[in-house]
Amino acid sequence: MRRYISDGRGFTLTEVMFVAVISVIVIGTILSAWIFTHKAWTIEGERTRLRVDMTKGMETVQDDIRLSSATYIVVYPADSVSGAYTAISMPVADTDAAGFYTLDAGGAIEWDRTVIYHIFTDDDGNKTLRRTVYDPRDNTMSDTDRYNQLAAVVSAGTGGVGSTTDTEFLENLDTFEVAPLPLTIDFYEDSEDPVRMGKVIFGWARMDAGDHTVRFEVTGKNDDSSGYAFGLDYLRIEPCGSRREAEYYNSSFAPSGALSSNGKTVNRVYDNTWSNDNYLEYQATAEDDYITITDYYDLWRESTFSDSSRNNTMFYEEEVRVKIELPEDRETGKEQIRWYASEQSGDTQQDGRDGYANPGAPTSAPSEPLVIRTVIKNAFIDMDADAGEKADLVRVKFKSSSSDALKIAKAYITRRDPIVADDSNPEYYNGKVNLDPSGRDIDEYHMHQQLFFEDTSTGDMLEGVTIEAGEEAWTVWTAFPLIVRDSDSTDLDYLVTYYADDVSDSSCKYWQGTSYNTCYITGADYSTTELGRAAGTPVWGSDYTIRYFSDDICAVSDIDTWENEGTVESNIFDTAEASPVYNQIKWSEDRPAGTNIIMKTRSSEDQFMENATDWSLITGSGVNPHSLSISSDRYVQFMAQISTDPFWECSAGTLAYADYVDEQRNLAGAPYTFPSRSGEYLVTGLYSAWIDDVEIDWPGEDRTCVLSGYIARKDDYGQVKVKVDGKDIFRVYRVDLEVSADFQDRTLEEASSVELEPRNTGR
Repeated sequence: MRRYISDGRGFTLTEVMFVAVISVIVIGTILSAWIFTHKAWTIEGERTRLRVDMTKGMETVQDDIRLSSATYIVVYPADSVSGAYTAISMPVADTDAAGFYTLDAGGAIEWDRTVIYHIFTDDDGNKTLRRTVYDPRDNTMSDTDRYNQLAAVVSAGTGGVGSTTDTEFLENLDTFEVAPLPLTIDFYEDSEDPVRMGKVIFGWARMDAGDHTVRFEVTGKNDDSSGYAFGLDYLRIEPCGSRREAEYYNSSFAPSGALSSNGKTVNRVYDNTWSNDNYLEYQATAEDDYITITDYYDLWRESTFSDSSRNNTMFYEEEVRVKIELPEDRETGKEQIRWYASEQSGDTQQDGRDGYANPGAPTSAPSEPLVIRTVIKNAFIDMDADAGEKADLVRVKFKSSSSDALKIAKAYITRRDPIVADDSNPEYYNGKVNLDPSGRDIDEYHMHQQLFFEDTSTGDMLEGVTIEAGEEAWTVWTAFPLIVRDSDSTDLDYLVTYYADDVSDSSCKYWQGTSYNTCYITGADYSTTELGRAAGTPVWGSDYTIRYFSDDICAVSDIDTWENEGTVESNIFDTAEASPVYNQIKWSEDRPAGTNIIMKTRSSEDQFMENATDWSLITGSGVNPHSLSISSDRYVQFMAQISTDPFWECSAGTLAYADYVDEQRNLAGAPYTFPSRSGEYLVTGLYSAWIDDVEIDWPGEDRTCVLSGYIARKDDYGQVKVKVDGKDIFRVYRVDLEVSADFQDRTLEEASSVELEPRNTGR
């Protein structure tokens, strides 16, 4: 039997070596791949950690800057040449449960904390970005104090007492820079007519006390625009917040050098849709065209008189000046009627009853010419002497009856003698004669004056008038002081006298009285000439026979008044400074001879001027400009008093008020004759003064201010950048962060850059 025996040798050495080599190669490959992958994962993990740290740090910086206010941000170092800064201090406010900020009494945000970002370098040269927080924030610190605080933190690396510092906020730091960036404003709008846009934030700039230049420079234009011009409505520099009307700088009343340009045309465009009804247009024609405005940093200029209180003053002309309101400026229905016949008589028929100039027998016509004198009771003249109310001009309204005309030949107004007897005695209806005006402080020397009427077709002044049935007629305005005594003095009445020489035209309205003998008629024993003299005679005396006296009032309906002084009280302005030291007040004006302007100023710690000095106790000054000596309180206010002295005029010239009375007293037949020139009556005239652009200034703190304004946009307007004192103004901050770390013989780097705009104005 054949037997087979197997070979028991196993693997040859060659085979084993081959397998071993293959195994080593496979294992090495796997191990090498694992080592490479592990290293890559480790590096990416470290890079991710670096990136996450940087992102977390940048997000925190972003949140703080966005919710802060550029007005109160301070950067370090102050002498940076590159314009980039390595440390920043900013205010941060906490919100309540509803997500709102807490506001102080002035409506400003109450900042709770100060947050500072700064670089710390250790002894080995390693840098860390640190975050130091002062909680609570000291809001009384000035910007200089705040910068010193920031510099101290940068130097020490921490804030010391009252602060906490996150020493590990962001490690592995290479770069932390904060740089303000300029902004280009596009004035283009697809519209042929200018479109008002606002509030446009031009940016922020560092300002200190004194004059600063603001330059608007054309950088180009929108592709759709056909030109390079631009329009400015008003500018505002905050925190003081004063509105600067742009057209003011192109006014003859602006200081010399307030506006300069590279030579192109500057216009003032009028339209009532704009602030102060105007805006400034610069007709630039190319890139690099510019205008430069030079002005004081911290001031209040009132050009619009917004929210002002006006008494006997009004807005005037296109530039919204304020002037004293003359009688002819009054709108229909805006009369300042101080006396009504219906109120004195107590008649419920305010428009009067139809009758005749005959109170003794009002249902029948008189048979002869009459002189009718009505007592104007002081008690029914609606003026408050204790409040300083008075009248310097008067006019009287007469009314005819509904059925027939009333003819008035002459009319007069007279100050009445004090009551010395009962109503039936002659002294009761006597008037006072004009006095020598020399040496008298007020116009009470003028006691008797003829009233005139205007021929509406020719404008001529007439002694008399015929008032058709159912009509009424005012006399022209006449200089005559109507005064109500204060509570410590004796009240005096007035007399209105008129002469009806045509008995066929004596029908009039009358008001039925019940309590006073107020109307007197004489005429039974006199000729027409004598009656005319009786009408113009202040003192009738005992030789004048009273034909009738009655409780009724005939024909004299109303007395309208005007006083020669008006005021404008400004709104209350917030300087946004704790203790401003006010320099001076000045204003634009037109002050003709015979007019005056007195400016009063006051300040207070209270936003509503509670406990501020009463205006009546402030003397004021008419010197323009003049230095202020008011207290250094946060809130400030002014009042302007504008006055004018009446005079007398005709086509031949003018005559001063006092000289007119003097001349009348010296005329033959005085006091029955009144001055005239070549048969032309002298009538009352007035000059009017006005003010505009009232400015109060104070040295501002060294601080970052926001410059904003309303602008005009149009289809031929260009693009503009803004510079302050030759430097680009900025609207946003660019924050650059770079971090790096050495790892496994490699340097890992991460960088981030963001542009941020502080959104909070502080209000």
